[in-house]
Amino acid sequence: MNFKSILLTLAVMCCAPGAMHANFIAATSANYTSYLGGLVAGDTLSLAPGNYTSQLNLSNRNGNAGAPIVIMGAGNSTVFLGNACCNTINITDCSYLVIRDLKIDGQNINYIDGVKAGGGGTHFAHHITLEGLTIVNNGGSIVGDNQTVGISTKCAAWGWTIRRCTIIAAGTGIYLGNSDSTSPFVGGVIENNLVIDTKGYNLQIKGQLDNVRDLFPGTAVDGQVTIIRYNVFSKANGSTPVGVGDGSRPCILMDNFPSTGNGANDRYEVYGNFFYNNPTEALMQITGNTTAYANVFVNHVAPSGYGTVVINNHNGFAPRTMNIFHNTVLSTSAASGISLSGANAGFQQTCTANAVFSGGNPITGFTAPNTVDNITGSYASAASKVNSPSTTLASLDLYPLASQLQGTLTSNALYLGFSDHDLDFNGDAYDWTYRGAYSGSGTNPGWQLQLAIRDPLAPTAVPEHQGMNDFLGTVFPDPVNDRFQVILDLEQAITLDLVLTDLEGRPLQRIWSGIMAPGENRVGADVNGLSSGFYLLMVHLPDRTLTRKLLVQH
Repeated sequence: MNFKSILLTLAVMCCAPGAMHANFIAATSANYTSYLGGLVAGDTLSLAPGNYTSQLNLSNRNGNAGAPIVIMGAGNSTVFLGNACCNTINITDCSYLVIRDLKIDGQNINYIDGVKAGGGGTHFAHHITLEGLTIVNNGGSIVGDNQTVGISTKCAAWGWTIRRCTIIAAGTGIYLGNSDSTSPFVGGVIENNLVIDTKGYNLQIKGQLDNVRDLFPGTAVDGQVTIIRYNVFSKANGSTPVGVGDGSRPCILMDNFPSTGNGANDRYEVYGNFFYNNPTEALMQITGNTTAYANVFVNHVAPSGYGTVVINNHNGFAPRTMNIFHNTVLSTSAASGISLSGANAGFQQTCTANAVFSGGNPITGFTAPNTVDNITGSYASAASKVNSPSTTLASLDLYPLASQLQGTLTSNALYLGFSDHDLDFNGDAYDWTYRGAYSGSGTNPGWQLQLAIRDPLAPTAVPEHQGMNDFLGTVFPDPVNDRFQVILDLEQAITLDLVLTDLEGRPLQRIWSGIMAPGENRVGADVNGLSSGFYLLMVHLPDRTLTRKLLVQH
């Protein structure tokens, strides 16, 4: 698609000045705590740039599905500093809460979490959205201690979204669920995050005991899906080694669901993620029901005795349903590329159409007819199959060489029910004659492998892609009071949808749908029927979606 750029300008028409509406609160580091106890559904607390030294303590604050409570900063210039007294952001018995666009600096204080929902099994935190957070210096100061956490839940938690967060050098990046398996994490979305250089796990989701799902209506359900997609995980630096302190950890671990009752048929869907280097453990370890596809796994520094993608019995629970397809694995591991052990034979485990290049035992433990159409080889043999299996990240490109990593058509019948099962790592439609994470060969048209937040719908070549606002533009005056106008700068006619949504992406108003020509690039809409607060204006293009925050204030 050829277009120069898309510049969105919101020009307010008929916008008379009005008084500040109660649900939009502008606060500073000096006064923000005075507002926390009074936040109700639909309120937006906007935090000015500055250093915030007191805890952001949220207790019994409950929005609703149509009107969450929103707390937002001005990006990395709104900084919450860790304090030895308490977790930096603490959430207790809250729901429909959005926290976005701020920085947490833990100042390397031991055992102080960046964001924590706590209280144990009798407490809850549901439909919590964490977006655009930067969490740094949250690893504590003790060598080999993994217990200081970037984002943590220690209560019944369901309906969470953790999106576009950057977590660097934490003790553990994201730790969901109690260590004793009594506080379940249910039905979440973890997407487009960058979690690197942690001492322990980049991400761990703890196991769930039988009957722990029965306490709350939101967890007393079965067949829920937790989606882990389009993240970048790496333990290339700072990983706790074997035998030191808390010991080594894989990049991510998805533990077991209950053996019976509510939650027994839950699953993880893990797709479109990039895993890069762990010198002390595996890249991914799985026990709970999991479907993993279109991921890229690279470990040039695999430690002796550890596999790369490991599905095994953990804490006495045998793996059940597993579907591993269309992944690319490049690893020096002599133990395995993808391995299955100790599985429950009463459930199906499939390994299909992967491309695995390993120091030894590329695929182990799967049995016919459940392992088909994989292409395997040695670590060194990858050079004849992909563009560049380089140990230099800037040169790494695992897209297939011309006419490589193809075979006969693979049946997708087993995988039709999974989200985006028909998309490759780049978000392109999958041709099921290919093996591995990519569908295509020759020049890689998609995302360059790197340690950065990724979005498969917005390639890094688009200069407008910055943070939550995916393109450059202006909003004036701000906030919008009555009617706004959208002006798109187009080079040629293009098919697009222009939609106004709430902060969770639910459509509220379709402003335009169809082909828009350069001479027809101005459309308008009004906001009179909307409550004051923040919304998203989304431009859906054929190969990406661009978003712009919009504040409505009557």
